[in-house]
Amino acid sequence: MKVGDLVEVVQSERDRLKTPFVGQIGVIVKKTLTIIGNEDDWYDVLMRDKIRSFRTDYLGVISESR
Repeated sequence: MKVGDLVEVVQSERDRLKTPFVGQIGVIVKKTLTIIGNEDDWYDVLMRDKIRSFRTDYLGVISESR
């Protein structure tokens, strides 16, 4: 995943935490810093009303940017 990709929020297959944003579409605007020792990537996603942060396993790429 990279900045500019069109993504959909999905339910993580490895985490039971449910997000109320499942099914919403957004655009990745920034890759955020990860916590030391945490290998998961986080991305800031521009949604309809604001920018929200999601871990990579909660995002599915719909269309890659060029």
